[in-house]
Amino acid sequence: MIAFEEVYSWLNKYGASHLRSSSSSLIGHLKTSLQAGHLTEAAGLLQQLRDHACKLRDDAEVTEVLLECAEAAGRLGNLDEAGAILSDAVSRAWSDLHRRAVIQWLLGAVQWRSMPARQQAVIFWRNSLSDFDRLARQPSTPREQRTWYENTYRLLEQSLIEALEEIGKYIDMVQATGTTESAFAPQPEQTSETPLPLAPGLLHISDTSISVESDATHTADILQLFTVSEEIPAGDFGPSGNDPFPIGTVELDRLSINGRPYSIHSTRGRRLINLPLEKIAVVKVKGDSMNLENITEQDFVMLRRADVPENGDIVLAEIVGVDNKATLKRYFKEKDTITLKPNSSNPVHKPFVFKKINEGFYVRGVVVAVLKPI
Repeated sequence: MIAFEEVYSWLNKYGASHLRSSSSSLIGHLKTSLQAGHLTEAAGLLQQLRDHACKLRDDAEVTEVLLECAEAAGRLGNLDEAGAILSDAVSRAWSDLHRRAVIQWLLGAVQWRSMPARQQAVIFWRNSLSDFDRLARQPSTPREQRTWYENTYRLLEQSLIEALEEIGKYIDMVQATGTTESAFAPQPEQTSETPLPLAPGLLHISDTSISVESDATHTADILQLFTVSEEIPAGDFGPSGNDPFPIGTVELDRLSINGRPYSIHSTRGRRLINLPLEKIAVVKVKGDSMNLENITEQDFVMLRRADVPENGDIVLAEIVGVDNKATLKRYFKEKDTITLKPNSSNPVHKPFVFKKINEGFYVRGVVVAVLKPI
């Protein structure tokens, strides 16, 4: 596994530090306390540094300060705090692809130290890999940097594969022994909870992601199709590539053509093949507004982008002033009237009537399939 410190050093590899003297001074004091083992003093300085970050106006500087805070929190054993700080840093650096790639890998490294969070760690690592791949492909990237990004991608990809194999070994042990006792080397932050499977194999659905089950004899590569989201943010299609916090990815290592199964193998020497389908999204169902359509909270829906749906389509719609996080309704248009109808056993859900599309509501996608747990 690649060390946290090694990846941390990549943050400003192709750019100058944005830290000013006041931030650098506080960071220096914090590091000195940690090195001396003065943990109580270090905890106090960490809080001072976090308070200092709240007063800064330059997001680039805030990002660097937050990373120092996260590293200190991790060294103090506060993994939840470190993860929360890094999540904030990802948001701050979202428009900077290089920094975003580095910070998401660091966030995954923190999550990996906690057994229940290992599934989320793999998600962040895959997001980071996708960003490094994009950096390597950008035409404007200088050749030397492109080479570094390509080499870094391969290095991190191998680390991710090792992580997946470790999870796979754990799953194999659980299946063989029937126990959920941890098969990993014990750490103070770990628990005996069983992580959800993430190794390649047959497609299945879990509570927090769509992933694939382990198959120790299968050697195919992994095709990543699109991300899975908790919800579609207001004003966007979200999971088509703009969702900053996806909860998983749809992946498979085999498919069927005319009923005949085929395995998937990369032509680029990579185990992970990223093939985003820009007009497709998978979103977790919330609420019971369509439960009489057999769409419940345990399901996911697959959507295609469509601004103007066809009559009778089930749509994911954002209703202005009512539900700005999007809701499932059936779309009906009759003459000059558009109705968004629920189909629910819960009487609290009522139809919404509008005069025209994009006036009072916005269609974020049309449901093309419901994914139900087996």
